[in-house]
Amino acid sequence: MVVLNIETLKLAVPRLAVLGGLALALAGCASWEKPGATEAEKRAALGQCEAIGRQLPPEWQTYVERPGYWEPSITRCSADGRRCWTLPGGFRPPQYRTRDAAAPLRDSVVGACMRDQGWTRTGGL
Repeated sequence: MVVLNIETLKLAVPRLAVLGGLALALAGCASWEKPGATEAEKRAALGQCEAIGRQLPPEWQTYVERPGYWEPSITRCSADGRRCWTLPGGFRPPQYRTRDAAAPLRDSVVGACMRDQGWTRTGGL
């Protein structure tokens, strides 16, 4: 079980917003087409299929994106070697990410629903 503190969540939320925006932008490049169908029919079919997809609840998973590690201290000296100083090392904590593990399945359900109604995916991902 992974326990997150508030600082970790503060770091994760902006990243999720960026990733979500990117996913929406890429998905926006794709469309559904059906010969003879109107834009209103497409919106209605997509709305119906997305409602079916939303029946699959999000399954939030937190995972370690980069494990924690120890950074060694570094000692540096002046050119003549008379003065030296040490830059302290220390532990660098792991970085976490959160993802909806059910999102790919939800997208598949929406896609299958649209294809079952005769729509074809064009462009985008």
